[in-house]
Amino acid sequence: MNHCLKSLLAAAVLLLCISTAHAVPVGQNGAVDLTGKLYQSEGESFPASADSLTGFLSGLHEIKSGNMLGGSYWFYAELNNGSANTEWVLEPDYRLIDRIEARIYGRNGTAQRIVTGYQAEHDYMLHYGKNIHLPAGGHAEVLIHFENLPFKFIPAVRLYTEHDYRHLVHFENILILSALGALLALAIYNLFINRITHDRALLYYSAYLMACFLGWAFMFQLPAELFGWRDLKWQYVPFFLLPVLNTLFYLNFLRLDQHFPRLRAISQINIALPLILLPSCFINSSYAHILMTAVNSLWIIVALVSGIASMNSGFRPARYFVLSFIALLLPAIVILGANWGLSDLIRNSKMLVLLGCTADGMLLAFALADKIRMLTEEKEQALQRMEKMLILTRTDHLTGIANRHAFDQHFECVFRHPDFAEDPAQLMLFLIDLDNLKYVNDHHGHAKGDELLSLFASALSALESDSVSAFRLGGDEFTLLAHKHEEDDLMEALAQLEKDIKANGFSETGISYGIAYACESSSAKDMFLIADRRMYDKKASKRQPQETQANAWDAAPDMA
Repeated sequence: MNHCLKSLLAAAVLLLCISTAHAVPVGQNGAVDLTGKLYQSEGESFPASADSLTGFLSGLHEIKSGNMLGGSYWFYAELNNGSANTEWVLEPDYRLIDRIEARIYGRNGTAQRIVTGYQAEHDYMLHYGKNIHLPAGGHAEVLIHFENLPFKFIPAVRLYTEHDYRHLVHFENILILSALGALLALAIYNLFINRITHDRALLYYSAYLMACFLGWAFMFQLPAELFGWRDLKWQYVPFFLLPVLNTLFYLNFLRLDQHFPRLRAISQINIALPLILLPSCFINSSYAHILMTAVNSLWIIVALVSGIASMNSGFRPARYFVLSFIALLLPAIVILGANWGLSDLIRNSKMLVLLGCTADGMLLAFALADKIRMLTEEKEQALQRMEKMLILTRTDHLTGIANRHAFDQHFECVFRHPDFAEDPAQLMLFLIDLDNLKYVNDHHGHAKGDELLSLFASALSALESDSVSAFRLGGDEFTLLAHKHEEDDLMEALAQLEKDIKANGFSETGISYGIAYACESSSAKDMFLIADRRMYDKKASKRQPQETQANAWDAAPDMA
């Protein structure tokens, strides 16, 4: 008998548990997800009391999911407060619900009314949570009406202690406002950089970040909090512009037109399609929501494929671009999946995606910096190549000293008529001719002649200093530009150089030179002509004794 009573008692307890299984127990701390039933709303009004709830719910049509194009719904749940806390916060965890109205029916006949959502005033900044009172150890029934809910899944409804919720709101607001501030700061900073550099990639990047900032500012009701502006249709406009502006950015940044013309053509869809569909924001916000989800899903896929292709082609800054879209894609999978009708399993998933967008913006900044670094390196290499080419154009290829082109530029630049003739710093020109180079070429070969030229040029180069410059003008002509106070030293050096050349196997070779001074010249050209005339005078004076001696030797046999 006792055994039968125990069995009956156990069965009764089991039936009681089954009958009350839908009642949610509320613990001491932490969030509690309310589980309940979803019903289609046909414009019904809230029941006046808990006594009317049973009949009210029996007249509704229970559904398992909503309509992605929007609709009105009832959500019903029961809860038991098994804690000593009496002050709680009820939060419907979604951001794009126009209006949320709820009744909390107590067993004592009370019915608390709360209104929240996009169009309502908020008790907590940037959050939908509303304060409610639950007696300790009491039982309550919650009935929530969602207006214009464009999702298939049932939005999470959570219950927090007031103390825990305040701490949670403070923490999340810091993250939200910091992320929004970072997006805005990056946008403004790069816009100023664009004004300096006129780099279109920076302009598109700044516009993209500004659209991110505006979209998420609307999402978290910042205009409503600051200015009381609650026009939901503007919510979607920045999100339609994100694919447009980012595609303009990466078309410029990734150089798709050079290496991947097909991807560039496909990417044009990310520009045209959002702009075509953008008017849906002002025609039907329910359609705008699903269309915005579609164009953003397409954009992320195409952009990521383009970034990977560019990275694999060897464009190193694309690494950061790919990382930025991975940072955006991971949280976006959650929110876009929810938009397509999958359950939103993460609390405040919008904040997670905002943080992903901020990480995306920062990594794109790294990508731009890496591209600037790469372009700077390429510019430096180009300048080095140009410098080498300029050096080659100013250098005599045989002797390695400066050539006629370098002389003409330098001579015109440094020529200046002195204030007085004895100025020791005035310009002085040595025009030098290497005697008998043709004789060496004719009798010993051009290789020997080139050796003589190189030997002589090397000796002249050794004379160079801050005030002395050496040049080969062509053929057997060389020149030294120097200050007048170097005259004696240079004449002595040239005399020694002539001896050294003869001692090195070129006994038939000599040096003839003419000197001109800036004080006696009206121009650089005039100075050159003076030096040239004096060089040939000296050459002629050296040639006359040689010719006299040669004639004497020719006449000697006849005299004998």
